[in-house]
Amino acid sequence: MIEIMDTTLRDGEQTSGVSFVLQEKLSIARLLLEELCVDRIEIASARVSSGEYETVKKLASWAQSHGYIDQLEVLGFVDNRVSLEWIQNAGCKVLNLLCKGSLKHCTL
Repeated sequence: MIEIMDTTLRDGEQTSGVSFVLQEKLSIARLLLEELCVDRIEIASARVSSGEYETVKKLASWAQSHGYIDQLEVLGFVDNRVSLEWIQNAGCKVLNLLCKGSLKHCTL
């Protein structure tokens, strides 16, 4: 079985000059999940900003009420549970864990 995960809402914002506002993120999420039937979407990186946190909370609320909460994913880090708590408090359930191997990243 093949599943499709779209990273537009997280990775797309790493493009120079690209920053989605809440309504744009919600519109893209709805299009991907409802119309294109993408299996999973990665919507943000944990701990980026307070604005991103509020956006993730609103996306999670929408997804919960429309049956998509298990398809929303957030990129988190090995950071002594800080990312995990950020993601849970925002209302999401799925963590994509980014593990880095440098000494600096392993000792933070």
